[in-house]
Amino acid sequence: MNRSIVLVILGLVAVVGVPLVMRPSAARARASAEETLVVITPHVPQIRAEFAAAFDRWHRRKHGSGVSIDYRTPGGTSEIIRFLQSVYSAHAIRVLEELRAEDREALGDPKLSIADRFEAGSMDADIVFGGGSFDHGRLKDPANVAVWIKPWEKPGVTEVKIGPLPKGADATKLAAGKEVTLPVSLGEKTILVRLPMSAIEQGPSVVGSLTADAALSARVDLSRAEREVQVSISAPAGLDPAKLKTLIGENVIGVQTIHDPDQHWIGVAFSSFGVVYNRDWLKKLGLPEPTSFDDMGRPEFVGLVALADPRLSGSITTSMDAILSAYGWEKGWRVLRSMCANTRYYTAASSKPPIDVSQGEAAIGLAIDFYGRGQAQSILRLGQDASESRVGYVDPPGVVYIDADPVSVLRGAPHPELARRFIEFCLSDEGQALWQFHAKGDPRAAANPKNDAGEPMGPDQYELRRMPVRRDFYTSYASVFIDKVEPFAAATSNKPAGWRSAIGPILGACAVDTADEQREAWRAIIAAEKDAAFPREVVAVMKELFFSFPPHMTAKGETIRFSPETMKAIRDDWRDAKARQAAEVSYVRYFRKTYAQIVEISRTRTLPASQASQTSPAAEHPPSPSGR
Repeated sequence: MNRSIVLVILGLVAVVGVPLVMRPSAARARASAEETLVVITPHVPQIRAEFAAAFDRWHRRKHGSGVSIDYRTPGGTSEIIRFLQSVYSAHAIRVLEELRAEDREALGDPKLSIADRFEAGSMDADIVFGGGSFDHGRLKDPANVAVWIKPWEKPGVTEVKIGPLPKGADATKLAAGKEVTLPVSLGEKTILVRLPMSAIEQGPSVVGSLTADAALSARVDLSRAEREVQVSISAPAGLDPAKLKTLIGENVIGVQTIHDPDQHWIGVAFSSFGVVYNRDWLKKLGLPEPTSFDDMGRPEFVGLVALADPRLSGSITTSMDAILSAYGWEKGWRVLRSMCANTRYYTAASSKPPIDVSQGEAAIGLAIDFYGRGQAQSILRLGQDASESRVGYVDPPGVVYIDADPVSVLRGAPHPELARRFIEFCLSDEGQALWQFHAKGDPRAAANPKNDAGEPMGPDQYELRRMPVRRDFYTSYASVFIDKVEPFAAATSNKPAGWRSAIGPILGACAVDTADEQREAWRAIIAAEKDAAFPREVVAVMKELFFSFPPHMTAKGETIRFSPETMKAIRDDWRDAKARQAAEVSYVRYFRKTYAQIVEISRTRTLPASQASQTSPAAEHPPSPSGR
């Protein structure tokens, strides 16, 4: 994209978005504080309030000054990352333009890095507090802030070496394109650049002759070449590695790590993902309390499931990824699509389903543990036991995916030392106690251990009911925990299957963007199953159609079906934004047509000629609507 256009777009994002997102929230610590820490977070107000007050007390005692926390809450983790990408990309462009004015030759240096040019105070926020390890990994990944610049401006043709062919690339396919991304060597310097094919003399012929083994001489107009410059949004926290190891111990829980080896993110609590449910609704429906994720696909729950849109909630995507990894491709997708078919609505925030389940607006939902337990806690009377709440929460046995909930220090933070101290506080006894100790207004808080100043630890008002990250906390203080949890023993050993990237496109197309059509088709299947006179072979085909996948047209023009074996090729196609958008449109069309076909079959009770002539394993062994 033309640099001037990029600058205009990013400028608009900054002008429109920054005043809204970076607006201070009302949740602040004491106004008398001498210092301010700017925190971007998806956390709920209760967590924000407790950590602001406790960090201020801790900092006054340890460092002699008060700290207020200026919270910025642009939305869920996915929205936070998109916002930071736009802000950091805009700053990267400004930095590169400054560098162009100072030292043009530096733009052509293969080792060019702009990380050090994000000086302390060059950005507005200090840390991101909360989210999952996957999303904080995206803050570390420099590919998420990548801008293209023109290193050479003088027009004219230059003799260079291009190639060799990138691994896995097809020279014939590249030669047929309008632009190409290839290594270009000028003397001893080699840079990966993007070129219009017309910038290379006899471009298609030269590019079509490339191999993976060697570069070729070519005459290129370098003034039309662009190179990519990347930078991480986060920066290493700078904690003492020995102290961190003492606090955390072995850097592993289940199949996950607790902190980034380079300290770009550090887990300060754990999250698990389970099912939140309304006990009053279960009694009304005559159902037992759920024990597994596939219970959410039961036909009794039609229209009563609350879900967040996985394209907007990184935490819910993590939960769904765990379901796929635990159940496998076939059953995992059926479980997810069944619960989607039962939805009452989709929301942008993962905190909303537990609230609606609590209020009876939904009977059951997918939830992060602390949202589920926290909502159950919020409706209890003082001193009332959690088991008496009308809201329940369960981590399905054998499928418990436990993930670190991290803090990342932002590159260019205005207060890097204060940010590091915040992480130290979060890992301290006082910080960890906020997650599981009783609130000080609860009579049971009398048993809370005291800090080194002789003051009782724990939250002031809100019981957060999350899992601390330190192993020693479970041996030293488990007796005063609200929830008797042991995450290190409960964490699943199922490794991620690597299908996370498919969740947004597939569930977006088959469920969120076609919600009404999917629900109508699902209800038609449920009604057909209940009707003893409905032909069983027809019901089987209806289910087979419902759980089918759309065809995918590859970049090479081949049609393939979604499967574990084809996911890599499909993911590679999705890397091209235009190709991904076109693919997602085709998926939506497929599902709309398929759902309409199911409804028509339910009306006629007969199969179209094309279906009647087919026999498939799915038709011979049909799944139930719950996917079980």
